[in-house]
Amino acid sequence: MSHIYVIDSGAFFSTWIRQIPDGNFITTEEVTDEIHNKPSKFRVDTLELLDRLRKETPPVESIKVVVKAATKTGDKPVLSETDIKLIALAQSKIGTGTRTTLVSTDMAILNTARYLGIDIIDPSGKFKDDIRWILICPACNHKTKVSKDDLECPICGTQMRRKVSRKARK
Repeated sequence: MSHIYVIDSGAFFSTWIRQIPDGNFITTEEVTDEIHNKPSKFRVDTLELLDRLRKETPPVESIKVVVKAATKTGDKPVLSETDIKLIALAQSKIGTGTRTTLVSTDMAILNTARYLGIDIIDPSGKFKDDIRWILICPACNHKTKVSKDDLECPICGTQMRRKVSRKARK
């Protein structure tokens, strides 16, 4: 069984890729578009020239699965469209006869991916716990588990903040 690493921009910003000299990597076009510094851009270009990095677009069905999962974990408000596509790309590889690992330093990406049963690597080593979030209004203390794109309190209109509801060590 082959092993594919789905990588976020954070993996290019670090030297993590050097630890996997024979690795095969995939990412989205949007992720590589985020990379502007010369050393990281050089890593992207080199991996593409060596045919070790492919850019793919995730299926719409996988994007829907990720949005639903991110809503359940409470990560949806902080995930960008690029983040969702990256997780969806990893999710789409599950069950294809390939071992898939998502590599990112973004806590919301890692949290949602792990919730979906995707193997993860955090090159920074900071991600330890699965997190479930709630939204809380700092003005009126209204709480909701529902993750909305609009973070405005439905009671008083104040900007709601995310707060950890539950942590679970994996």
